[in-house]
Amino acid sequence: MVSIDQKVRWSRAGAVALGLMVLGSAAYFLAKLGPHQSWLPGCLFHRLTGWHCPGCGMTRAAHATLHGEVAKAFYFNPVGMILLPLALVGIGIEITGWVRGQSLPFRLSVGVRGGWVIVALLVLFWILRNLPWWPFSLLTPS
Repeated sequence: MVSIDQKVRWSRAGAVALGLMVLGSAAYFLAKLGPHQSWLPGCLFHRLTGWHCPGCGMTRAAHATLHGEVAKAFYFNPVGMILLPLALVGIGIEITGWVRGQSLPFRLSVGVRGGWVIVALLVLFWILRNLPWWPFSLLTPS
């Protein structure tokens, strides 16, 4: 007989598997069709203001990464290419603990102060990448 805890674990694992299939499908379509397709919404902030947000260029960066062009991906969004893998590792650790029903003995935690530092760096990146002169113009994803 399967205990309730095991049923919960299996349902959580199924939810994670479904989420991974959706993300894998999106990555497949992005790799095959490219970042400039009509199924991708684009950046609403850039469309409305003409300015680049901290996430602008991440779709093109993901596309370049899927094709093994990591240097090109850093060109599109250097901060995102540093923070996204770290965030994915942290989320992966938390999801693994959630599926198991208990936290893992290690976590990727930045704390409150570290969170504010990351927010400050993102805001600074947001401002600098919209300045029109060199060297800040190198931060634009176009």
